[in-house]
Amino acid sequence: MNDNLMLEQIMTKINEMSELVATKEDLTRFATKEDFQRLENKVDTNTSRIDELNVKMDKQYDQVKQNTQLIEQNFKQIAKNSEQLDILTKNSTRQEDVIATLALRALEQESKLRSHIAHS
Repeated sequence: MNDNLMLEQIMTKINEMSELVATKEDLTRFATKEDFQRLENKVDTNTSRIDELNVKMDKQYDQVKQNTQLIEQNFKQIAKNSEQLDILTKNSTRQEDVIATLALRALEQESKLRSHIAHS
């Protein structure tokens, strides 16, 4: 009986070990050295592309920053121009009022002169 138990334990161990051994089918699924080399090359290529894209993104970020500064300067200039345009509009309105007043006075003076000449 002892032999039976021992034989059973040996068979159990053999079964356990056979599950750990790779089959021919398993071996065909394993990656080869060339597979690893191809993957490594792809990783290197992708890493280079990522580095290039990072450089491009940095340049674009700098360009956006410059554009933002220019836009801010333009807004400030637009605000100044609007203020100056408002001042010019007010001055123009005043000048028009002065010209209108002067024209009326000139007409009054001309009327007085004609009236004076007519009575003389």
